[in-house]
Amino acid sequence: MLQGDSYREVLANRNFLALWLGQALSHVGQSIVYVVVALYVYELTGSAQQVSFAVALELLPLVVVGPLAGVLADRMERRRILLAGFSVQAVLLGLLPFTVNLPQVYLLVFLSSLLAPVTSLVWAAALPAITGQKLFLRGSSLDIVAYNAGNVVGPVLGGWLLAMVGAKPAFFAVAGCFLGAAFVSMRAHAPSPRAARGEPLGFRAIRSELGEAIRFLSDNPALRNLMVLNCIASLGWSAPSVAAIVYLTSTLGLGGREYGLLRGTVAMGIAVGVYVLGRYSRQLPRQRLLVGGVILAGLAYMTMLGGPGLTPLLGLWAISGLGWGAFWLMDQALWAETTPDKLRGRVYSLADAVIALAEVCTALLGGWLVSALGPIEALFILGFTIAVGAIALAGITRWTGSPLSR
Repeated sequence: MLQGDSYREVLANRNFLALWLGQALSHVGQSIVYVVVALYVYELTGSAQQVSFAVALELLPLVVVGPLAGVLADRMERRRILLAGFSVQAVLLGLLPFTVNLPQVYLLVFLSSLLAPVTSLVWAAALPAITGQKLFLRGSSLDIVAYNAGNVVGPVLGGWLLAMVGAKPAFFAVAGCFLGAAFVSMRAHAPSPRAARGEPLGFRAIRSELGEAIRFLSDNPALRNLMVLNCIASLGWSAPSVAAIVYLTSTLGLGGREYGLLRGTVAMGIAVGVYVLGRYSRQLPRQRLLVGGVILAGLAYMTMLGGPGLTPLLGLWAISGLGWGAFWLMDQALWAETTPDKLRGRVYSLADAVIALAEVCTALLGGWLVSALGPIEALFILGFTIAVGAIALAGITRWTGSPLSR
């Protein structure tokens, strides 16, 4: 291990540690929301399409408010945005136990989800400046590990709470997670490159600043190609979760605890893969990890044709997690190394909006495929499309001269 390039040194950075812990708590809360809402909706309606609609509703805010969040992340004090976002999410999700019908649940989840892209984009924009370029990959890998640790704890906890006390009381735990995130982030410093900008934030200023980011993206072929690869990969993010709910409940006769365990397993696969790759990232071929990770995840979904039981299914989801971990770490490295800090919030938000729109479409497509063909056939089609699409893109794309080619 190179001197001065260790996980210990990253964690010794108090700003990183505080904000990292805040993000981890928010990830736990958000993952509980995803599990409890999806299972609650399926329990009420018995419809895969309704579940896919609920998932899409949680993703849509990134398309709606994402670009504006990027402007705020480049203009305002980032720590204050994080504190406000976490606090308001805690209030909104704390109201969920008092809802009396499904539309009210949808409304509060949607409003809370409007803030999720704000906090995540602000953190992503601040991370390279907090860690410095030398330690960014280590900090990024720890961030991904925390995210997926939250996705291990959250789904298992959410499934257990759903089984023990029901959906509504489980949302109190969610509100507590976001309050904790606001508290631990309170004293941290998140570098803000243009916090003292004099021009007021009006329509003209927003249009000008987003135009600058659009021009940057359009002039950078490596990032354009990476957005395409992310759109292809989005087939494997939400749609398989819809298929898994139907497969576990309708085919295997299982319930919320097993679904939480399944989501936790894929998150554990991602966390393990990212942690190991983060230690040896400088010696590994980036392009092969980026594209190969997507292909591996697609192949894991294709093997569902065998109709596995719970234990083999957990193994397949763990393998897909390893693939997503390799893709995710290299993806973050390329975006961070290619985008200057003064543009990072806006560039990230625009790219995330495009990718989130693709994920909304693929989530809805997944619900339709599951309803029309069944969960096993739907997963095979999704996996085949992911693997072939990644191979085709790698065959026609040149990454020469980008950080990915190092």
